Amino acid sequence: MSLLRISPMLQAASAVAALTMALLPHPVRAADPDYADLLGTWRLTKVLDSSEISSLDDNEAARLVGKTFVIARDKVSLDGEACKEPEFEHHFEDTVRYLREEAHAASGKLGLPEVVEVVDLACTEVLRKNHDKLVLYWKGFFFDMIRQAPGPVQQARR
Repeated sequence: MSLLRISPMLQAASAVAALTMALLPHPVRAADPDYADLLGTWRLTKVLDSSEISSLDDNEAARLVGKTFVIARDKVSLDGEACKEPEFEHHFEDTVRYLREEAHAASGKLGLPEVVEVVDLACTEVLRKNHDKLVLYWKGFFFDMIRQAPGPVQQARR
């Protein structure tokens, strides 16, 4: 078989292999550029609401306001509690249905869009409002969070 006839067949096989790899399901990891923007320090700004069942009371939740939530490639942490190996898997959900079924909570006080991006971390999840605002679901409570500007040490590492 001549090289001229083999070349188009190799190109087609290469294209099929690339398409197959692109269509295979794979988890999204922190190394993916789309989720690198979650990494960093976030400040809890207010308690938004809670689930019907939670492992914190209202006073404990209120004490977390002002604390920082750190999202790193290898762990997430809040107020001295750390969860290792975040998953960074994401899915888009109808907000009202998802919160009702998964958290036994209403969505009215959270300020989320009709369809929300949910990012599963190690022991919790965040719901994306926009690039600099997230809703943290922590032990049955929902908190508003804003991104904190990196300090001089963090900027030097970039």
